[in-house]
Amino acid sequence: MTIDHPVNWFLKKHETAEVFGPVPFEQVRAWAKAAQVNPHDMVSTDREMWTKAPMIPDLAMDWLIETSEDLFYGPTTPEALMEFCRLGEISRETPIVNCCTGERIRLGQASFFHEEEMPPQTEGFHQPQRGSIRVNLQKRIRDVETGLLEKTRQLTAAKDTIQRLEGRIRELEGKLAEIRVGHQ
Repeated sequence: MTIDHPVNWFLKKHETAEVFGPVPFEQVRAWAKAAQVNPHDMVSTDREMWTKAPMIPDLAMDWLIETSEDLFYGPTTPEALMEFCRLGEISRETPIVNCCTGERIRLGQASFFHEEEMPPQTEGFHQPQRGSIRVNLQKRIRDVETGLLEKTRQLTAAKDTIQRLEGRIRELEGKLAEIRVGHQ
């Protein structure tokens, strides 16, 4: 998606489907910097075609937070990383990964890291809530658990179907054996 209409942007929150806008693109960028645009949120210029926010290069949502081994949050902006650090959700020792370069460093080693830096608050528009790594991870866990439950149901149904089909096969094999014996 290109920035053809920089004045007419919309943000749709993944969790609630609430839509914010129309706003200038710079407002969406400010929200992303203030950790108000989450990785699954969508943006649009027409409210018909939606694109995941991290797919818009000009939002600079290029960083993943390694919350634990093989569990990541993001991508998000450098400013959002600083906000999460200010809120105590991550620390300067938290591993981060640049999605564009593959570089893996600790937050405190990043060129943008400044402990005293605080992202600016944006005003003048109805604004999305600030994201939270913990809340998003809890939601992701719930989504995985729900998916696992559904897959377990499907597996149980498949096993029942297999048992019924195997029973039918044994039944048909028995009839076939009877037919063979009758023809001898």
